[in-house]
Amino acid sequence: MNAVSRLAGHATRMRVADARRDQRRWHETRARFWHLVVVSTFFLTVIGAGVYLGTVMVIGALRTSPGLTELTAEGRTGRIARSLQDGKLCRYILFDNKTAQAVEDRIARCDDGTSKPKRQTPATFSWGR
Repeated sequence: MNAVSRLAGHATRMRVADARRDQRRWHETRARFWHLVVVSTFFLTVIGAGVYLGTVMVIGALRTSPGLTELTAEGRTGRIARSLQDGKLCRYILFDNKTAQAVEDRIARCDDGTSKPKRQTPATFSWGR
């Protein structure tokens, strides 16, 4: 009888150990699953934001502003070129005479091809001297 009770006690301890091992594996599996969900969500968010911003930038570059085509079609605009500090590049601005609307067009090489003189000192206010 003593041997039978020892075997029964050993079997009970084995069942308890197996149950604990199964529970530990279940917790590890659950933790891995949530880790995978969090990491995947992060990367999908980063990739989605990149795709969204890239799409917005491409569409913005390809889309022509209807205001610009209307302004240039009717011939009531002026084009102003302001040289940048390097003297080789100019910032172009379209100005509508009728609505007094100024729209920045682009930055490109100046039309005449010659360098504009650089400003040596910034313009300062003086009292008529």
